[in-house]
Amino acid sequence: MPSPSCCRAPNRPFDPPSTQSRRVFSNNSIDATNQNENSDYMARTREFDPDDALDKAMRLFWERGFQHTSMEDLVRHTGVSRYGLYGTFGNKDAIYHQALMRYIQIKKDEMRRALRTPGAGRLALEAYFRDIDAFVSSDEGRKGCMVYNTAAELAPHHPELAEYLRGLQVEVRNLFEQVIRNGQQAGDIRTDIPAADLAMTLFTMEQGMAALNRGGTAIDDLMSCYDTYLKFLEG
Repeated sequence: MPSPSCCRAPNRPFDPPSTQSRRVFSNNSIDATNQNENSDYMARTREFDPDDALDKAMRLFWERGFQHTSMEDLVRHTGVSRYGLYGTFGNKDAIYHQALMRYIQIKKDEMRRALRTPGAGRLALEAYFRDIDAFVSSDEGRKGCMVYNTAAELAPHHPELAEYLRGLQVEVRNLFEQVIRNGQQAGDIRTDIPAADLAMTLFTMEQGMAALNRGGTAIDDLMSCYDTYLKFLEG
């Protein structure tokens, strides 16, 4: 399992996996010939793109989780030998950590583009909900949220990992709160309920939807929650 020490304390910026400027690494393995007792060994070099390999590993972990993904699965899915994976990323724990960091960075970038524009308010929330609708309706969306999946599978057994994920949750809630506060100031969102409470309601709803989506609940049923929430914001 991923070592708890692989995650920094919450509320501190994390560093996404190094892109290595799309650098190509060498994947070295050894081929043995069995023509005689003293087999000759020849080094076989295969080149691969570490960013592409990490992206494939991320998608595999995202779909199957940590426990149900073996190194053999990673070798098959990425097309990279064990030597190449260990030499570039480390063991399975390290690969998972880097894959999770990549997923988190991707999702942070998406949320920033949607919700961190100056004065983002109710209209930004509506656009964000439409983007989620398109995502969860896709094949990839059926995997649910990798952060939620990690929290459910690993966090109960790794206190430091749980603490790190709680820090991410605070970041998301704070972002929701700022957008809602902007909407309140613009007169588009009710003001009789504090922005922090409305943000917590939205965050909790999304976490529940992620679990239900992973379990196969109909997309239309899930997305109706956003329509209800928008009506709730009107007061």
